[in-house]
Amino acid sequence: MKTKIFLLMMLLVTTTCMLNAQIAQNVQGTWKLIGSSGNPLPEGYTNIKMITPTHFIWTMCDKEGNIISGASGTYTMTGNTYTETILYTLPGMKTWKGKKASYKVKFVGNTISLDGHLEFDKERKVHNSESWEKID
Repeated sequence: MKTKIFLLMMLLVTTTCMLNAQIAQNVQGTWKLIGSSGNPLPEGYTNIKMITPTHFIWTMCDKEGNIISGASGTYTMTGNTYTETILYTLPGMKTWKGKKASYKVKFVGNTISLDGHLEFDKERKVHNSESWEKID
């Protein structure tokens, strides 16, 4: 009986690890912003986010393709919680350097929905929802 319980527990742990690895792998790639609860993008502007196994970077480009805003850093993926730590920014985003953004993740087809908050400080968390379409 103990052997059966042990094997069942090992199967559960292995399955959970495999599912977490699959979710983390799904988040990797190049994404284009298709919706946000924040300020709408001006006409012709584009937000692109690239996620590697350990880091992320996002940029906002104007109509001419000039990068006008952006940030990057590391992230963790635990279950369906995606948490960014902002380490590098362009000058317009410098107040966010060292801050965290934590989101619940939902995948539908080739889109990812992020719903959570940006943590400006211990007392102030700013709600944010984003939808991104995978473009790679």
